[in-house]
Amino acid sequence: MAETGYQVVWPSGKLAYHELILKPRIADLNGKTICELSDYSFRGEEIFPIVRETLRKQYPGIKFVEYTEFGNTHGSTEAEVIKTLPEMLKAHDCDGVISGVGG
Repeated sequence: MAETGYQVVWPSGKLAYHELILKPRIADLNGKTICELSDYSFRGEEIFPIVRETLRKQYPGIKFVEYTEFGNTHGSTEAEVIKTLPEMLKAHDCDGVISGVGG
């Protein structure tokens, strides 16, 4: 029997993105402002209050800016919300973000 041979092309090409160096995680959330972002799809109205309550027990000085302040991060207003997000986070003195809870 004749052996079958195949040509193989390596699929790896040039990277189409630049790696980002992320800031380190916040070690202590006391006194920090955490901003919530939601796509209004995954029970955020149920989950965010639970997350807030749980984090307040561990970090009594934590502050939150609720997801309703920012608008829907997915949907008909997504482009505008995302466009203004950096300024909004800065205006609220955001130290960290919780996004995409529920499921």
